[in-house]
Amino acid sequence: MTSRPHGVVTSAAGLIPFGHLGWGFRDRHDFHRRAGEYLTDGLRQGQFAVFVGDRSPRSLTAELATVRKAMSADVADSSVTVISVEQFYSYVPGTDVVDPETSVAERVAATERAVADGYTGFRAVVDATAVARTDAQREAFARFEILVDQQMARFPVSALCAYDLAELDGAADLVCLHPFVNPFVSHDGGAYRVFAAPDADVAVAGEVDAEHATAVVDAVNAALPQASRDSVTVDAGGADHLAAECVLRLDRAARRDGRSITLLVRTSAVEAFDERLSHVRIESPAAPAADAAVIADLQAKISHLHNRLASQPAIEQCKGMLMSAFGLTADDAFELMKSLSQNSNLKLREVARAIVDEWRADGPRPDYDTAAEFLLRARDAVRSRRE
Repeated sequence: MTSRPHGVVTSAAGLIPFGHLGWGFRDRHDFHRRAGEYLTDGLRQGQFAVFVGDRSPRSLTAELATVRKAMSADVADSSVTVISVEQFYSYVPGTDVVDPETSVAERVAATERAVADGYTGFRAVVDATAVARTDAQREAFARFEILVDQQMARFPVSALCAYDLAELDGAADLVCLHPFVNPFVSHDGGAYRVFAAPDADVAVAGEVDAEHATAVVDAVNAALPQASRDSVTVDAGGADHLAAECVLRLDRAARRDGRSITLLVRTSAVEAFDERLSHVRIESPAAPAADAAVIADLQAKISHLHNRLASQPAIEQCKGMLMSAFGLTADDAFELMKSLSQNSNLKLREVARAIVDEWRADGPRPDYDTAAEFLLRARDAVRSRRE
């Protein structure tokens, strides 16, 4: 089974350090909220962040101001670059159709520049509605989503790709070309997911019904290596249900292309069928398919807790930070704050703000910075405020 996290999520938070998310929306407010969550996580990770849409830079800046209201207080004023879709993608000359290969190369180059400038990676929030309105646009952009996801599986770049389902026909199949999708997709019958896998040629997950078998097989074929290869692996260990029609179509496509496919899938997930497979061999995945989904769920919960904490008053933020970093009870954390307040002759609220600011600047993390070092820095920060 693919080791890359994937799943159906109800929030854009928690996909860290990188997570490629397809989000179908019908309410602009929903898009703004998810954009705020996604940008919050990226900025906290030290990533270069951009906000992309089909508007002028001035209008995008105004929309970003609305998004910032949904962002956590600690990063709400951080730098986010606005870019129009016309500038963000390259297009086939004389058309409004995205050039997939050139656009992906540009995203890779932009990520390399961001890393060279000291960022930990590149994160984009994109309203892709404008480049998915026609059949030609959707076909090209599907290719782009597949190619860029292959880069995201091994490169520090990721994006929230949003589509207005109320405006677009067929957008659900674009949303599904991501390791993470939102539940709105299932309302359109597209609960499957096709994405890049580090230990297979392509991964398939979710609910793959007969109605969408053609779309799934087309996406799988587009994701498989273009160069001639006799044997490829399709990891469907994350599939909860795999229609027989999908397996049969996959077999016919493999026969046509002169290749054999090893299909990794749980036996219980595959519909029974009578026809013999000539070019697809079904095998069981090496690990339970639920592992990645569990990891993604835990990441989302952690991010939600951080976001909720950041929106609370300074005293509650400080108390929560001390509890999280040092394993204190709520009472112990509060007593520590009181002690610092009394020793420094500062109000409790001022002490809390000093500690919160120190945390945001260079607070402790699970893998470095001891508790003692942080407390010493916090004490010095409190003293400097008194002076």
